[in-house]
Amino acid sequence: MLRIGCWILTTWAALNLVASLKVVIDTLFLGGHTPALFLLLTEANIQALSPDVLATMDSIAVFANGLNIAFCLVALLVIWRALFNRHRWSFGGLLLGFLVAWGAGTAADGVVGFAAPWVNVVSLGMLGVGFFFAGVGLFKKGPLHKDA
Repeated sequence: MLRIGCWILTTWAALNLVASLKVVIDTLFLGGHTPALFLLLTEANIQALSPDVLATMDSIAVFANGLNIAFCLVALLVIWRALFNRHRWSFGGLLLGFLVAWGAGTAADGVVGFAAPWVNVVSLGMLGVGFFFAGVGLFKKGPLHKDA
């Protein structure tokens, strides 16, 4: 059970890591803009924005996604170095970190009118299932308990 939970949490972290890397690379190196713009505005509306506004939005996107990259890397390290090796402290730390990250993403989506609500639902579902399996594998004791 613990291994299943670790893999589900790893999948969540890896998907978020890849998405954030794409935003940072597109914005810094490929001349793109934050994807949030395209959820709300047409291409013509985006081109009508002043360069200062676009630069500010891109800067915030790079900063926020850079922080998410750092969080995901630390989370992956804690999952496989601590949680998988049954260090109970890691469960609470990861739970807090993942819920704060999910909450920040959901709040950001709320600011733009929940342009992609399914992402929040799927994300929370993955976290719930991952922490359920990890928790059962980590904390359950008894003769029927077998780690998957």
